[in-house]
Amino acid sequence: VMVGGHLDSVEEGPGINDNASGTGFVLETAIQMAQQEQPENKVRFAFWGTEEEGLIGSNEYVAGLSEEELDAVALYLNFDMVGSHNYARFVLDGRMELEDSQDAPPGSGAIAEVLEEGFDAQDQIHEPGVLSGRSDYFAFMEEGVPSGGLFSGGDGTKTEEQAQWYGGTAGEPFDPY
Repeated sequence: VMVGGHLDSVEEGPGINDNASGTGFVLETAIQMAQQEQPENKVRFAFWGTEEEGLIGSNEYVAGLSEEELDAVALYLNFDMVGSHNYARFVLDGRMELEDSQDAPPGSGAIAEVLEEGFDAQDQIHEPGVLSGRSDYFAFMEEGVPSGGLFSGGDGTKTEEQAQWYGGTAGEPFDPY
């Protein structure tokens, strides 16, 4: 199992959400897992560079894997912008329910389902988020690795319904930067 987030940010933004929030989430997950019993499966944590300049870190990593190494990656979980100020809870669309989602490899829907069940268990509203290929999961998806993750919104605009669900301000971007 691979879990990743990118370290760089766009020049226009402060970087706290895109993507200190994702890498902070990944790092805290690694810290918490280290305090647990050894998991059944191996987990590799990745902190990608140059995501904002063309997904270079994750693309180079995947390109450098042998076929055997790639086959050993059961799934990839991506955490990019999980701390948006005017947030929503988006689970990346592994089922391909949204028109703009890219073709997801088989198994990606199961990842979405597990993440959704986690929110459901906490009575937290969530919705599918476009699996667009705009983040580090793309290289894994191109090689057939089931992929998924969470996203709290970026350049989209929060709707009235979403403001009722999550709070925040309708008509404003999820992330103002």
